[in-house]
Amino acid sequence: MIDGNPDALRVRTCCPSCESTAYRVIAREPYGGAGLKRLLDEHYGGRANHAAIAKFDYELVRCTSCGLGYQRTVPASDLLNEIYEQWIVPAGEKDRLYRSRELSYYRYLAEQLQFVIQHLKRKPSTVRALDFGMGWAEWATMAKAFGCQISGMELSADRVTNAQSIGIEVVQWEDLATRKFDFINTEQVFEHLIDPLPTLRHLANALDGSGLIRVSVPDARASMRALAKRRDFAALSSQQVMSIAPLEHVNCFDYRSLVALGKFAGLRPVRPGLRHLYNSSSGWFELRNALRLILRPIYRHIFPKSTVVYFCRQ
Repeated sequence: MIDGNPDALRVRTCCPSCESTAYRVIAREPYGGAGLKRLLDEHYGGRANHAAIAKFDYELVRCTSCGLGYQRTVPASDLLNEIYEQWIVPAGEKDRLYRSRELSYYRYLAEQLQFVIQHLKRKPSTVRALDFGMGWAEWATMAKAFGCQISGMELSADRVTNAQSIGIEVVQWEDLATRKFDFINTEQVFEHLIDPLPTLRHLANALDGSGLIRVSVPDARASMRALAKRRDFAALSSQQVMSIAPLEHVNCFDYRSLVALGKFAGLRPVRPGLRHLYNSSSGWFELRNALRLILRPIYRHIFPKSTVVYFCRQ
């Protein structure tokens, strides 16, 4: 465990998307203050290492060029490993995480796979898919169940071991230089990345000609507005904190800034067909789901403002 290391965090000197150095400060708060200490303890179940970060500030800014919100002070490599291996849900709590999942979660994963296969107009067994940042391999497991040729990539040693134990091929960063995929899934990944632009460029190079990359990140618009107004994490709800979580969600996207990141990486957004979206959905006879199932495709793809975007190469 890092203890009082002056190099535990580092400062990003430019926007991690467009590389502009111009920004506007949204909020700044010391990690040694009572508010952030309490927030981190609640979020990480008491596993946060306050000694490593006490002398630093949380600083959220907005790029005045591309509109991306980002944290300027971010974890260096040692602290980053500690956060993802020790602070976030450890391997011993994986079963608890799975038991908490509702049927609707697994239905949503299945709907994604069905939509992708229909959109690509391919037999499932011919679809080469990569789950980038696969976590506990839930999406990858669903892709395998559909019969796709599924590979996964993950930094956490515990999560890699889990994927291998259930037959998921694990690939490394350097393997992407010689591999091609029809679909690359990134679920709740790019908000975590210190350097998202080179990562997305590398993934784009691994796409086959007509392939797609799905980027799903939290929509931080409301949270950034709330923090800019109140300047105090203690005044925010847990839902508002989620998309701008200190140390973890270091990039805070809205639709505009996510599409801009794709453009800088040589990608353009693709608007999926409504017929395929509706055809892949299920659960229509559960009344609480019906309105959501009707409106979600329209909201996301007719008036696309959400931060779930499909990209293809330009």
